[in-house]
Amino acid sequence: MNFGFGTRQQPLPLMTEKKLPNWKQVRGAAVAQVQLEGENCGEVDALWTRQSGLPVGIITADCVPILVYRNDLKAVGAIHAGWQGTEKNIVEHFFHSLPADLADPKEWSAHLGPSIRACCYEFGADLLEQFVQKFSWIPRTQIEPAPRRLDLIAINSAVMNRLGVQIKSVHPDCTFCAKDEKSEFRYFSHRRGDRNSRMVSVIQLK
Repeated sequence: MNFGFGTRQQPLPLMTEKKLPNWKQVRGAAVAQVQLEGENCGEVDALWTRQSGLPVGIITADCVPILVYRNDLKAVGAIHAGWQGTEKNIVEHFFHSLPADLADPKEWSAHLGPSIRACCYEFGADLLEQFVQKFSWIPRTQIEPAPRRLDLIAINSAVMNRLGVQIKSVHPDCTFCAKDEKSEFRYFSHRRGDRNSRMVSVIQLK
């Protein structure tokens, strides 16, 4: 299993001999299976495949890229968890959409990539309150660690922990403020003004 998260300098992290599927992210919770190279998957925000060597990915510029894999390496998936997808509980939808032989979340592991963090993610009070109400089982201090700051990583991590998904890593970088050794921004950020540039997060079975 190979995976990687894009950066501003290298938006596509994992070069393969096969093409990524074609899909349009719509900030929802729809999930599609990928069975063919370059397959047209329509409007979805999560993809998965059983096929070895077939890459699946998602595109982000602040949202949380979540790359998941079965511990027995029978399947891999990529989930686009922006604030709208998170509010719609896309992670739980992902596992509910899988066939029965793959659907047990306890048999999966996850890597969470760079995304805008609570340090920089100022959020409207009314919308933030929707998250607090919807995810009432998560302590408010995790959802909103500072006034009007939303923590998407904390919410999605809590959902995966509740489902039994093993979180293997959480990338520490914030896409809004992280800089490299040259003091240049390391990632594209929609909030910072990068409207037409994105990074790709990719995972594939060897």
